[in-house]
Amino acid sequence: MNSKKDYTGYASLIAILVIVFLAAASRIPGTKVGEMKLKKINILSDLIEDDTPSDLEEDLYFDTTFLAEADAIEADMALHTPVRNTEVETQTVKTVEEKTVQVSDQTESNGESQITEQTVQDAMQLVEKERPRVEIPYLEDFGDSSSALLPFYDAMLDTAGHSRVRVAVLGDSFIEGDIVTADLREQLQEAYGGSGVGFVPFSSPIAQFRGTVRHVFEGWQTLDVKNARNVSEDLKDKFFVSGYLCIPEEGASVRLEGVSFRKHLWSVPECRLIFMNRGKTCIQVTINDTIHQEYRPESSEEVQQIRIKQRSIHSIECRLTETEGFIGYGIVLGGTGGAGLDNYSIRGNSGLALFATNGKINGTIGAMFDYDLIVLEYGLNVLTADVLHYDSYRKAFVRVINYMKRCFPNAAVLVMGICDRSMQNNGVFETMPSVDGMIAAQRAAAEETGVAFWNTFEAMGGRNSMAEFVEKNWAAKDYTHISYAGGKFVARKLLESLTQGVEEEKRFREEETERIEQQKMESYTPVFDSVVVVE
Repeated sequence: MNSKKDYTGYASLIAILVIVFLAAASRIPGTKVGEMKLKKINILSDLIEDDTPSDLEEDLYFDTTFLAEADAIEADMALHTPVRNTEVETQTVKTVEEKTVQVSDQTESNGESQITEQTVQDAMQLVEKERPRVEIPYLEDFGDSSSALLPFYDAMLDTAGHSRVRVAVLGDSFIEGDIVTADLREQLQEAYGGSGVGFVPFSSPIAQFRGTVRHVFEGWQTLDVKNARNVSEDLKDKFFVSGYLCIPEEGASVRLEGVSFRKHLWSVPECRLIFMNRGKTCIQVTINDTIHQEYRPESSEEVQQIRIKQRSIHSIECRLTETEGFIGYGIVLGGTGGAGLDNYSIRGNSGLALFATNGKINGTIGAMFDYDLIVLEYGLNVLTADVLHYDSYRKAFVRVINYMKRCFPNAAVLVMGICDRSMQNNGVFETMPSVDGMIAAQRAAAEETGVAFWNTFEAMGGRNSMAEFVEKNWAAKDYTHISYAGGKFVARKLLESLTQGVEEEKRFREEETERIEQQKMESYTPVFDSVVVVE
């Protein structure tokens, strides 16, 4: 007789109990235990999509590594209020003596003419407060008494007589390799003149993927700002918004060549080396493989630059010796006239890594480049399918925008909203539900800080446009990153919005000038000299 009890009959009961338990557990919302995030249980997740918004509003669903740095920056800002047109001391080493033509201020000897001109200027400033808002596709201007893009519009309209426009685009992998920015740069240079790819780090982990410049280097250590806390103490406070510190070994070299990938990139009239030389580094420079020059910049803790001017520079090669204490930022290929655009992409950056950059260094290099527009393109690295609201990120991004406004006080700021991003639903790629929440957070941050916002999502075509981009081979099959072809489309849409803004600004100024002149004519009272008639 077999004394072992048969338990096979309990199998069905156990299965039922497990199903009941999981069904009950699925009613429990997602939560956090310490630093661990617990997602909502859904045993039918492959069959049923849970559209319930996440309530983890204060959840750390993005990298908050640099929020402590943000606290320190804001504490400093409270003590030192930024002033527009801030003067930043820079030390420069130039290879060509620049002739500075000083033009004395010529004023009318007629006091009435001076008063009239000043009256026109004052009236224009007063009218700014009542300026009507014009709807521009995909572009929202949250400026208060004047347009948030006024410094950029001034440059495009050349109100100061500089004949140049300078733009910096700060972002993540969406613009990596000069995607979007390559075509935006080309279109600006086609319309306003200028040449060159702009800023290129001495060394870069994505050099081989960037089609807008041929970049070869050897003997460099490239430090990423996202890992700023792990670098040595003497370097961690030296980062610029470019995101990289380039540290040379003895004999390190770098070579940049112009390309024909886009127009106006083959050669430039000027290039600049941006660095910090805390030792006695010798820099040997070769231009176009024929012109050789050696530089020994002075030892300093300040950012320096070497400017090299030549009628046509197609290539530049640098070799460094006695490299101890040298920090390389980058080489700028371009000129002082026309349009220039710098791409500062940092893969995996939510924007918060900018808090690990040095405000003084940002301001110093920013003053060298004299930016008119700073574009902030972030958010993709924060987006997750199970978080539909991003108020915590909005609060952090407001701090990012304010920090950039402090670093570049003379530039306009434009927030570039995230693109469409798709996820698979029943075998079909559709817009991720969380995209709307991120766009709302970015737009709200732009409104709160009084800057401009451009809706990339709508410009691409709105809902499910990423799937269409993939079908056209305009985007990668990760349904997140666009290609150069997609970048050309987005760049054209962006420039159309900005150009329309410039035209509206021009029209407004012309109308106001005409109106004020008309008022002057109507209010003019002729003055007659007394005439004495003697018979």
